[in-house]
Amino acid sequence: MRRMRLSAAMVAAAVVSGTLALASPASADPTPAGTFRQLVGVGSDTTQDVLNALAGDTVNAKSYAATAVTADGAGIASYDAIEPGTGSTTSTITTRSGGAAFLRPNGSGNGRLALSMSLTGDKFPNSAGVAVKGQIDFARSSSGPSASGSALTYIPFARDAVGVAVRGTALNTLTVAQLHDIYAGSLTEVNGQTVHPKIPQSGSGTRKFFLAAIGLTDGTISPSIPVVQENQGNAALTEDGALVPFSVGSWIAQNNGIAPDYSTTAATAGGHLASVVLPGDTGATSPVTTVNGKLTPVSGYYENSTFGRDVYNVVPSRAIDPSGLFFDKALYDVFVTSGTHEAALASDSAESVIASFGFMNESYNGSVNLAKHAKLGGLEESGVDLSTPAAPALKTTLGDASVKLSWTAPAATGLPLTDYRVTLTGSDGAVVAVKDLPATTTSYAFTGLAVGTYTATVTGANVNGSGTAASWTGAVKYASTTKATTATTAYGVTPKVAVTVTGTHGVVPSGKVTVKDGSTVVGTGTLNSSGKVTVNVSNHLKVATHTLSVSYAGATKLNASSASVSLKITKATPAISKTAPATISHTARAKVTVKVTATGTTPAGTVRIYQGTKIIASGTLSGGKVTITLPKLSKGSHTLHAYYAGSSTVNARSGANFVIKST
Repeated sequence: MRRMRLSAAMVAAAVVSGTLALASPASADPTPAGTFRQLVGVGSDTTQDVLNALAGDTVNAKSYAATAVTADGAGIASYDAIEPGTGSTTSTITTRSGGAAFLRPNGSGNGRLALSMSLTGDKFPNSAGVAVKGQIDFARSSSGPSASGSALTYIPFARDAVGVAVRGTALNTLTVAQLHDIYAGSLTEVNGQTVHPKIPQSGSGTRKFFLAAIGLTDGTISPSIPVVQENQGNAALTEDGALVPFSVGSWIAQNNGIAPDYSTTAATAGGHLASVVLPGDTGATSPVTTVNGKLTPVSGYYENSTFGRDVYNVVPSRAIDPSGLFFDKALYDVFVTSGTHEAALASDSAESVIASFGFMNESYNGSVNLAKHAKLGGLEESGVDLSTPAAPALKTTLGDASVKLSWTAPAATGLPLTDYRVTLTGSDGAVVAVKDLPATTTSYAFTGLAVGTYTATVTGANVNGSGTAASWTGAVKYASTTKATTATTAYGVTPKVAVTVTGTHGVVPSGKVTVKDGSTVVGTGTLNSSGKVTVNVSNHLKVATHTLSVSYAGATKLNASSASVSLKITKATPAISKTAPATISHTARAKVTVKVTATGTTPAGTVRIYQGTKIIASGTLSGGKVTITLPKLSKGSHTLHAYYAGSSTVNARSGANFVIKST
């Protein structure tokens, strides 16, 4: 269980030189040779020895097999920054059975670079190297991110500090200002002693952290300062006046005989960690003290914000996201403490090992909470388009207590699209559901929702992180179903459309129904308490078969719905009446008035007067009436009838026979 400080941390400031007889460096890559484990780590030599021990390997002739950290059978394979035994910086490692051999990553920066290239599939350490896709699971790092982004999560592993290993009593106490000037090249002598500064190799996390602490960068440090392998005092402290930044935890572990010895020869010759006047203090603080003959961290130095530092295990962010497609449960179980879930590295036995290597256990170690020392960083590759995807083009379809999202993939980036994250939040901002989908999927539906307002987002991602989100906000309701019926109707008669709307979840529909012929509204109505309404439609639809759209506008709890119905409009059936004289002189011309009527319309068109099959006169209706003057009729009785020729809206029809007697 995670505790604040398992190692003793005392504030006494004692300058200590190592006097212990230590064994030669021992092999600490996964043993025996050819051993492959599931969780592969590379990078910083500051934490390599303690990670080797936690992996259950032999460190400095001591086996840690009994306290190996595993999760569900998955073990750690921690590879040294330089080749154990030889110190070679050009040797290769093979981390997977049948995998490629690639250059051993030396230092935090190279470890993070190798992890980045393991994700992208690029060649490590450059285009002349070897593709390392899938060969690395985490990086040991003694410094924070060098690239912005969210692809990598820096999980605090322990608390360390950077001290200054020096040789000779003239450098027992140093200030930050002196260190700045020494490494800038402007101060060459302290207390009468010529100084001989050294600096760890490029890519070293200790180098990066130390330069930032004293206000310098790789661009402002004196170029004449020799480069040495990080945390190796024997090679750096070769003369009085020599000094080099050094992990305090590593110095303690080496001089206590816990870690492989790269420094006790220098310690025997007078090498030690200098006391430093910390910013804001008047006196100097030593990084270490002695308890029962062993070096122990001084908590005040470790907790100081200038020289105290967190050291990290860096993992792909997507691999520790339990809801994601790329979740690695073994990696999560070993490294992450979140809520009630405790990392395997937070066990009592693991913390005891961590403390024995000179580090301090903190309450936040293993946390992925950014408010508790965890950090986010981007992939650490140069010359590669690391941009994340743009927003997808998003569409939504509302259903019964559901919303279906569909989208078009964003434009391609340098790194291929790997997946989408679909998120639904309620009106209060609380996350309702999250779903990760492969890049080949472009739709997803959230179902079984309560009525309310929601926001849905869709974000594309590649291995460097999530891109820009596409967003929709709207109301989710229950489904409604609209049905409509009608009957064939003659022109001029008001058509009626019977509409029934039903709702799901026991909701009775209310509200307005609209009937359209094409884009023209031809009728509206309001549902009754049973969800029904009969809509009177315009009685002047042209004679034809019409496909009417019937739309329900929806209500507070119901979505809109619609239906279509076929309405056939036929021609109206007319009635014909006439007024004519019964008798007329054969020398006169009779006048016949014809009236044509039809329900709901005034007929127009031609009326003809027939005697038998012969047309004897005709006229055009006006206002449904016409008066037609007949030709002179010969003496005798004439049987006549009026015929209405019809129109586009009224059928043709013959009137009844009538007789005019000519005298």
